Amino acid sequence: MTVELRTHAARDRAAAESDRIERKVAAFESFERRVRDVSAEAAGRAGSSAPAGPSTGGALAVGTPTDGAATDPVREAFEETVLALADADATAEAMADELSPDLAAALSPAGAGFAPGLKTRLLERVGERQSECRLLADAVAAERDRLGALGDDLDDVTAWLAEADETSLLELGFEELRARHDQLAAHRETCDELARERQRSLDDIRYGGAIGIREREVLDLLYADFPVDHPVLADIAALDSLLDDCQRAVRRHLCARV
Repeated sequence: MTVELRTHAARDRAAAESDRIERKVAAFESFERRVRDVSAEAAGRAGSSAPAGPSTGGALAVGTPTDGAATDPVREAFEETVLALADADATAEAMADELSPDLAAALSPAGAGFAPGLKTRLLERVGERQSECRLLADAVAAERDRLGALGDDLDDVTAWLAEADETSLLELGFEELRARHDQLAAHRETCDELARERQRSLDDIRYGGAIGIREREVLDLLYADFPVDHPVLADIAALDSLLDDCQRAVRRHLCARV
């Protein structure tokens, strides 16, 4: 009797995503160092006379296309660090997603140069993104560890089922059938407890454990492309259903021997 568990694929996905986010944290750290090395002196010439938008306080003003040359080193630094791990391929789109649309516009070739205020705001936002990525990395790593423990527990049950399936119920005596029925009941109780534990962890992720994570929930990030929304709960439900079938088969044999 073979039981295919999606929990293992979910654990592998969480492990891979944890590694990717850790690399993203390192990429933002590298980007921050390079931004600090870019001079903001040249921005005062053309950028000082550009009108400031109401939401930027003047720091993200947009000037003529020639002013944007001062931000070339910033865009190059972004492309060589964060872009490879961003969710968008184009620099402008990725900067808008990873930083903000206002910062992406101000750092474009059409921007008003790299004014000191823009540099300050950019470094603040990079610091925020580092914190957000660390929170996400911690949440995903915790999910990876939970999935590892749950996978081990489910493996114990499936291994017992596979071993038990090697002996036909016809070969078991009445007391052995009773023992088999009791063991199946115990494994079903394990499934119930694992389901409750998993539901508690899901509530944790949704309502407490992932506070501060940018826009996407951990579950959406990890399981959006899975065939089911909750692979672990689906595994537990399928395994419990199989155990129930086995229990009913044992009961039929017990009734036939009374």
